[in-house]
Amino acid sequence: MDDQPSTDREIASRPAIIGAGTMGRNIAVASAVGGRPVTLFDVDEDALADAENEIRSTVGTVVNRGLGDTTDVSAVRDRVTYAIELPAAVGNAPLIIEAVTEDHEVKATVYEEIERHAASDATIATNTSSLSITELASTLDRPERFCGTHWFHPAHIVPVVEVVYGEHTADETVDAAAGFLESIGKDPVVVEQDVPGFIANRIQSAMAREAWALLEAGVASAEDIDRAVKGTFGFRLPTLGVLEKGDHSGLDVHHTVLSELLDEIDSRPEPPAVLTELVDEGRVGRKAGRGVYDWSATDRDEVTAERDQRLLDQLEVYRAASDPPETADDSESSTRDP
Repeated sequence: MDDQPSTDREIASRPAIIGAGTMGRNIAVASAVGGRPVTLFDVDEDALADAENEIRSTVGTVVNRGLGDTTDVSAVRDRVTYAIELPAAVGNAPLIIEAVTEDHEVKATVYEEIERHAASDATIATNTSSLSITELASTLDRPERFCGTHWFHPAHIVPVVEVVYGEHTADETVDAAAGFLESIGKDPVVVEQDVPGFIANRIQSAMAREAWALLEAGVASAEDIDRAVKGTFGFRLPTLGVLEKGDHSGLDVHHTVLSELLDEIDSRPEPPAVLTELVDEGRVGRKAGRGVYDWSATDRDEVTAERDQRLLDQLEVYRAASDPPETADDSESSTRDP
């Protein structure tokens, strides 16, 4: 791995990402493409070298689509510094994003090391998608400087990042995390209560439960269920959010439809049997060659590249879509005290 010279000012403003797995390396790409130098840390030098190779390739793909702040691919690649020593990575970082495995004990160990070496005023954020921000923060000496930043895969393409309050999170902490995200072209969505699944995963899980229930009941094939989603309300979503769509259709109509359907929609508290059976059979998706679909004859890298190109197309549509109008009563748009 090549070392890149950096100015003192650049080092002082360089965020640190802890963990060079899939999410960590893609967050590094997002920062670099968005114009912010970043340090990527991992204790595993082989993992870090693998991350560097992937980051160099991914940066080329994104920049060549014209989605960075420059067309100079080499300049964007050079914004990522790689570190195997934690003190060097976090010592001057104003923002530290933890992106290690979804394990409470592992994260707690990482936080202990971060607090030992980071500046006292550094913001610490976790990329958890399922763990409680409040519970994770309970292991820190200063939980007020801790928040969630829930990125969505692939993190260098999906525009929204949820910024999540814990019980003790200070407003300044959320402001710092959101400010960084805005500076690299992301769209931060503030989650004001630490609820399981935050916003997007709760809504996505409700949809997934019904899709699996329809498949299990034989209402339609997997292909047709997916086509129905992608070609109807899924097609509208980059332009019309769920609540915004209600206003367009008429809330009276929306109310009537919900009144008729809610009793019929699946509400079981456990995953449908058809999903459990697939998992028990080892049919867990692309990584196994089979899941709902048969992936055995496909090239994994080619499938990923095609997916990312389509998502980059959608990103352009998302960026072109206008922001939703103000809510009717701004006082009801936030549940936190001013």
